[in-house]
Amino acid sequence: MTLTSITIADREAELADYLARQPYLVEQDGITLNIAKNVFPSDFGLTSSFFGDFILQQKPAKSGLDMGCGSGYFAFILKKIGCEEVIGVDFNPDAVACARHNSGLNPEIAPSAFLHSDLFASVPAKRFGMIVFNFNYYPSNGTFGLNEDGGQQILRRFFREVPDYLEPNAQIFIPFSDFVGAEHDPKHVAPEFGFNVIAAAETHNHAGRHVIYQINQNQIDSPYAANIETQNTEL
Repeated sequence: MTLTSITIADREAELADYLARQPYLVEQDGITLNIAKNVFPSDFGLTSSFFGDFILQQKPAKSGLDMGCGSGYFAFILKKIGCEEVIGVDFNPDAVACARHNSGLNPEIAPSAFLHSDLFASVPAKRFGMIVFNFNYYPSNGTFGLNEDGGQQILRRFFREVPDYLEPNAQIFIPFSDFVGAEHDPKHVAPEFGFNVIAAAETHNHAGRHVIYQINQNQIDSPYAANIETQNTEL
């Protein structure tokens, strides 16, 4: 249940405080991250930590992809859970440079590569067993190379292009926060492209409900479908 209301403007104001501190070092889940200028801070807000904790509990795939990798946080987590080959990609060249630098700070869990790519444009022709996509799901003023539509066009392009990069029974995980509005919700976009969407986990804080979607192309019996993990969490 939402305890207080929060607006996108409120979140942008909170984000501005993080951006003013860049560059800075942060430790998350035993991963040392340099958050460079013009790179989305992976320690900002609830979504990244909630999503990170969730991915740490998943069984690894042989190959993983971190779409929109930012500082590389989720790519490092994919390596940490045991994915043998991990690629991180981002449209923002500053993020790619930042993630590559962070590989040097975490050599034991360094991904195979960080690539500058407009979604899948520069991703090698291969298939992945797990894809994480922490997309920008609320309107942006253009910071980090993102647009003003709350990621809707990006999300539709993602679901249009991703089938060529999925192994059979591959899992896609995408987080979302309800406060930004239903029009930005992946559960309303993914089915248009033939994907099934399950709310795998959710939590609540003063900003409302935050959910992690498990998305795939096949009907499966999910261990999450009947038992959604619910928490009350503060930022």
